[in-house]
Amino acid sequence: MSVSAERTDAPTPRRTWVLAGDKPGDNAQSLSLATAVGWPFEVKQLRYLAARTSEERFPLDRAASSPLDPPWPDLVIGCGRRSVGVACEIRRHAGPTTKLVQLGRPRADLDYFDLVVTTPQYRLPDHANVLHLTLPLHRIDREAWARAAAEWEGKLAALPRPLTAVLVGGSAKPFVLDVPSARRLGEQASALARAEGGALLVSTSRRTPEDAARVLVESLTVPAYVHHWSPDGGPNPYAAYMALADAFIVTGDSASMLTEACSTGKRVWIAELPKHRTLRAHTKILFRRLMLAVAPELPKRGRIRYPRDLERLHRALIATNRAVPLGRSFTGSPPPALDETERAAARVRELFGA
Repeated sequence: MSVSAERTDAPTPRRTWVLAGDKPGDNAQSLSLATAVGWPFEVKQLRYLAARTSEERFPLDRAASSPLDPPWPDLVIGCGRRSVGVACEIRRHAGPTTKLVQLGRPRADLDYFDLVVTTPQYRLPDHANVLHLTLPLHRIDREAWARAAAEWEGKLAALPRPLTAVLVGGSAKPFVLDVPSARRLGEQASALARAEGGALLVSTSRRTPEDAARVLVESLTVPAYVHHWSPDGGPNPYAAYMALADAFIVTGDSASMLTEACSTGKRVWIAELPKHRTLRAHTKILFRRLMLAVAPELPKRGRIRYPRDLERLHRALIATNRAVPLGRSFTGSPPPALDETERAAARVRELFGA
């Protein structure tokens, strides 16, 4: 699939490949950056085989993937650790003039890449080729939001304003969405809506446990519209929620939902979830601390990595008044919506002297 992104002020376009995998969130970030850079790009869909040995990491299923053949690209954009091996293989064939840009946490030596674009939860060290952003890159399709709003506003018209969207994730290490935390979320969300005289727009997700979803809905005591995510698909009001909601409550396990909610410039409350770590996880954390004390350069080399720490992202959002913990009040209006996509795109163009 080839995509053309028009820019009136763009320098000479470079041949660009976007490495897409099976994670929609990762793909959205890569496409967001490629679009902002402004050069025509081609999406290379990658599929992976099961590893046959403990040393083999994410072997590429070439028969099911897009062809990776010459002419080689000038720029490769990937996201997440799965695409790292493919990006490096492309550079081996193409030569050093091909620039590699990786998003998130590569889990490899940072010197492999010309630019790494990352966010607080990945805890990457400061380095000349690392760009630290506040929020993950994202694509806002406001036209799609507007179409969804027009489709759904009639169904939601009977609900009193203001409308607060409750975006529910699920268990993701170390966070746990269990029955007690779901009940607490429902009670706190109801209290917030009741205090404002409004209603709730609730949406679960593919990671929401069924028992937690059921208890959450049972604990609601204010007018609400509830969407239960289903693997069968069907009408999904998520985009309409983004357009119609006056405020958001987002469970703290989801960086992508927090990013989209904050992109609206509206009030966002973070619903903190309880954390659970196994003895093995605690041991690994202790081991990392000991290794970093002896050799602090190891994270840059990809030899040892910090665990993802979403609470660092939470603190960054709270520090800038873009969000507050659920149960607390805003001290003022949130700042204008934050979109650092162009900042990242400018760094990419600088790799080519543009």
